[in-house]
Parts: sequence; C-alpha cells; structure tokens
Amino acid sequence: MLPLVSLLSTATPAAEPPPPHVARWRDAVDWSIASDEAVRTLSEYLAVDTTNPPGNEDRAVAFLSAILDREKIPWTRVPLADGRSSLIARVAGTGKAPPLCLMSHTDVASSEPEKWTSPDRGPLSGAVADGFVWGRGALDMKGMGTVELLTMVWLARLAVPLDRDVILLAVADEEVDNGGARSLTAPEVWKSIGCSHLINEGGLGIADALFDGQALHPISTAEKGALWVRMIASGQAGHGSVPRGMEEAPARLLAAMEAIDGYRPTYRVDPTLYTLLHAAGEQRGGVVGTVLKSPFLVRTLGWSKLRGNPATNAVLHDTVHLTGTGGANEPNVVPSEVWAQYDCRLLPGTTPEQHVARLEALVKGVPGIRFETKFSLGSNASPVDDPWFRTIAKYAALGREDRVAVGPLLSVGFTDSMLLRPLGVHAYGYVPFEVSAEVAETMHGHDERVPVAQVGDGLSRLFQMVVDFAGTPDAAAGAGTSP
Repeated sequence: MLPLVSLLSTATPAAEPPPPHVARWRDAVDWSIASDEAVRTLSEYLAVDTTNPPGNEDRAVAFLSAILDREKIPWTRVPLADGRSSLIARVAGTGKAPPLCLMSHTDVASSEPEKWTSPDRGPLSGAVADGFVWGRGALDMKGMGTVELLTMVWLARLAVPLDRDVILLAVADEEVDNGGARSLTAPEVWKSIGCSHLINEGGLGIADALFDGQALHPISTAEKGALWVRMIASGQAGHGSVPRGMEEAPARLLAAMEAIDGYRPTYRVDPTLYTLLHAAGEQRGGVVGTVLKSPFLVRTLGWSKLRGNPATNAVLHDTVHLTGTGGANEPNVVPSEVWAQYDCRLLPGTTPEQHVARLEALVKGVPGIRFETKFSLGSNASPVDDPWFRTIAKYAALGREDRVAVGPLLSVGFTDSMLLRPLGVHAYGYVPFEVSAEVAETMHGHDERVPVAQVGDGLSRLFQMVVDFAGTPDAAAGAGTSP
C-alpha cells in the first residue's frame, strides 16, 4: 500500500496544455462531424440485441467488424460458444513500447421494456431524443465501446504515428460469467495481445456529486474482491401439515439467515477514498475543502455521512448481501434442502477463504448448514503512480479544472479488469462521460441513456488520452485533414 502522502499528489492535475503532438492530431479532426458519427454509431449499436443471457454477441462482432473493415483496420474473432464471440482489433505502432488496450464488453444486462417510460425509447431503440441516446448499454457499456471504436477509426484515418500498438478488445459475456475476458487470458490468445496498460469501465463523471457546481470524476484503480456463495440448509423432508421445527431445512435456513444478519463489519478506509476526497476538497476550497483534505477531519466530521450513503458505505467494509432464496417445491412439501445466496464484496486484505470462514463461524450453532462457493476472486489493484493513470486524469479534467475533481477509486463493482491485472496489466476504469446522478442510476435500470453532447466529448477526450500515451511525441509537424 502506498503511503498517503504519495497518493495525495495524484489528485486533480494542475492545468497543463496537451503536448504539441496531441494538439496537432486533435485539431486535425472536425469534431462536429466526428461527434455526429459517434452518436449515429452508438444509436445503431444499441439496436443490436446482445442481451445476456443469452448474449448472441456474434451480432456485435458483425456490427463492429463491418466498420473496421470499411476503415481497413485488421481484426480477429475469439470464439466463446455458439453465437458468441469476442473481437480483437489493432492499429499498429512501432512497437517501441508495449500495446495499450481499449476494452469494453459487448453484452448488456437484461431489461424490462414495459417499464421504460416510452416504447419508442426502449432498451433496443437507440433513439436520439430530448438530448439523449436511449437504450440498454448506453452507459454499460456500448457508449464506451463506441468511443473506443471511433478512437481506433480516427487513429487509422489520420495515420497517427504511434509508439504503441492500440488494441481494441470488445469482449462477450461480462454481465454473467466474464467468459469473454477469461478466453483472452488463455496463453495462446494473450501472447497476441500483451498490453501493458488498459482502459475499461469503472469510474464515471458525476455532476454535482458532492457539491452543486462540482463534478467528481473517479478513476477506478482497484476493485473489491467478489465471493458468491450459496448457504444450503439440509434437514428432514416431510408433509407440510406436520411441523418439526429445527429438524427441517427451512427452519434451519431461517435461523442461519438470522445469524448472518448479525454480521457486524470492521470498517476500513482504503487510501484511494481519502485521495478522491482530497481532490474534491482541493477544487472546492474553503472550510469544507479543508475538511475533505484532512483524513482526520473526514473521520471525525464526515464519518456519519460516509456511512449513511449506501454507495460510500459499501467502500468501507466487507459486505454480505442476500440476493435470493430457493429450494421449495409445493406448499405442502417440506424439502430436504433449501438455500440462500449471498453476494459478498471484499476489501483488499480480506481473502474469499477468510470470508467463508467468517460466515461459517456466524452459523456455527445451526445444524445442517454448509456453504457452496459459486465464484470467488480476491481484490486486486493497479498502481496510482503510473503514467497512464496520470494521462487519464489529465484529460478527464482538461479545460474544466475549475469545476472537476479527479482521483482514484476503489470500485465496489466487478469488471473484466480483475481478470487481466494478474497478467501484469495496469488496468484503469474510466468512462469519459459526465452525467447527473439521476442518469447514472439508469445503468442496469429503466430508461438507460447518455447525453448526446457527452458522446462527442467523450470521444474527444479518449482520443487525446490515447494519442498522448501511445502516440509518437516527435512526429513530424503537419497532419492530414479530416475526411
């Protein structure tokens, strides 16, 4: 763990213009044309049904590859299952430095179309209306996939000189089993990728997150570990007309669930939270800013507010979240087994094995209880002191330093980055959009959408990030013009 003093230096960067090679290639793009193209592409992409399950991500590969073929960008398919595959595309550089990967997933979460506000702005509409692009995946994560795709397109159109290959990873099955990312980690596949740095989903700019007029742009540098367990209760089967109390599985399960409800977590503050709050305080200024810049004052004066917000509270401790029960058949039949399932998210320093032992200790007094692990992966992180992190942070705030605070984040969610960090990849989560809290909450919910203006702005920022980090700094003066 890095000392806090070094982390504090990574807060919102001071205003600094892009280097000459970035400004040169940025100015070679007609951003009005590029933005319109990005909105149109996203609209069409959202209409491609890749709801998972079942996924059918071959449809996304067909959509993306048609654009890549048109732009003469080489790509390959990575099969996953019938009707399912991922895509890898590459804009080649000199190889002077290892590749940079732009990652997104092509599947989207399921939806309830009848509960969206308007049928013509439904999950598969891709409608452009009222200043938004509507559809499942607008935020998670076909919006990001679109700006990554078009960053590749503009690199190729302008023949931007690159020291690094830039690789597009459009992967299947993130929403259910991370199958697409797992297939990339196979040695025979990964040897053709081998990127040192990566950008993926994770952080997202939120307007008025802490204060009116200030936008918070967190960059996910780490993610909590995930442990999905099924707590199974076994007991005597029988007829529903003859209760047998604690001899029966349902009664044992209820007692065990009550014991789990007694879990009292130990609170721990990850240093990235202090850093993000420090960045917000630095930008805010005044008395409130002084409080946010001091870990001691945050703990003393802001603790109740942090714990009172479900989103920040989840960052502060290992969680145990009941997400379902099952096992019963007919009302008059007592089954021999019933179960409850829990989604547990673990801070750095807690292993899945330690957490299972914790759960087992909680239910020790209840007979017939066992735990079955469905999935587990410990927390992992990428360094904050890293040139790619600093590049992302710079362009997240560029031109709006007076109202944007940027800093690292321990994400409570789980992304494909977790599977690539063990391969040595420095992976960061940041979608270069800024939305209201209300819009952010549509992710996996009803009326998912992204502001039209943010699609073009996100493309511009990602393009500049990539050119800064992967481009050749001493490229010859002069650039082509946009088509």
